[in-house]
Amino acid sequence: MSQSSVYGISRVDNEASRTHGWLVTIQRRGVIYRKHFSDGVFSGKRKAFSAAKSYRDEVIAAHPPLSMQEYSSIRKKNNRSGVVGVCRYCASETRDLPEDRQRWFWVASWPLPDGRRKRVKFSVNKYGEDGAFKLALEARNEALNKLDGDFDPGAVRRRPARKSPSHNGADKSARL
Repeated sequence: MSQSSVYGISRVDNEASRTHGWLVTIQRRGVIYRKHFSDGVFSGKRKAFSAAKSYRDEVIAAHPPLSMQEYSSIRKKNNRSGVVGVCRYCASETRDLPEDRQRWFWVASWPLPDGRRKRVKFSVNKYGEDGAFKLALEARNEALNKLDGDFDPGAVRRRPARKSPSHNGADKSARL
């Protein structure tokens, strides 16, 4: 983590309660570590921020983030397949059709390092119920074996914006 990073640190300026300082909030494995660093107590905004960063770095060192593999193994409350990241899915365009015309799939999904998710689906009509389930399970396990690094819950929010095409005259004429 870079020294200038503000991960887990936010500014609090509340005139009504005369509260000014930095708030560190880090959550690890269901435990929230929170501490306020007042400008007054630390003799200024910069010193309070420096103390907040030090505390944040201590918390992270003592409680490292989940690995991608650990994060991908968390069973959600709404899991009905019994396998994390594998679910049965009916194609939305066939959901209102009679049962014999519906298209069902077993879907495997897993997180990518940039915060997006990858999904692959296997048709129950094509592979059978057990075959589609087993293929989804194999696809997920293979993908999880390739996952590396720590889970970053803020990755999606920090994704770089797409580059827009240049709007100068030369490019415009080349596109016509």
